[in-house]
Amino acid sequence: MNQQTRKTRYLFIGIFSILCVILIGVMIHKYRVAHSDIRLHSTKTNTAKTFRYSVQKEMTADQAGQDFQPGYYDVHVTNGKVYVSGFLGSGQTIQNMLYVSGNHLNFTAHGETKLTPSHFKPLQFKSRRAVLENTFGNYTAGREIPAGKYQISWSTPTKRQANLVISIQKGTKVQRSIDLRADKMVTFKLAKAEVLAINPPVTTKVVPLRITITKK
Repeated sequence: MNQQTRKTRYLFIGIFSILCVILIGVMIHKYRVAHSDIRLHSTKTNTAKTFRYSVQKEMTADQAGQDFQPGYYDVHVTNGKVYVSGFLGSGQTIQNMLYVSGNHLNFTAHGETKLTPSHFKPLQFKSRRAVLENTFGNYTAGREIPAGKYQISWSTPTKRQANLVISIQKGTKVQRSIDLRADKMVTFKLAKAEVLAINPPVTTKVVPLRITITKK
């Protein structure tokens, strides 16, 4: 084997090795992103960091992994009105929102928010009832809420026509979607690892409300 042939062979081996390293890195990154919901779902591994975010009508959305730390966040509206999976007003919160690397804060409307690391506190049931005051969120069965059969309803002191948007999710698949009117009740089941997602009403008329979840 002459010198030129050896150089070509070594060059090919070097390029092939570099491509293999890049491919492995991409696969590891995709795996970490795909399993972020599990990997970050703990106060010990959640990488979220507290920050404030001002929402204006025309702005570029911040990106996780670039403008802020990825992780699970509780989103608090401190002033104005902001769309986060539905409209939230001042004093309202949506819990356990996951933002992995590459996700954007696609908040709209106009207001001020504060994002804090989620603590994944279990819902507190007293006399078989848990009450959420001006709070929405994503609650995993077996962690923030026990698996089982439930009824859910909501009320507000003001008259309104909007519906509360509720879904049962397993991974990225929506098992069931519910549009729930005020003062109505619906029954649902949660299997272990399924997520109860309670989103704010999709309306600009933000009002105080109370959500009641009852164990059957």
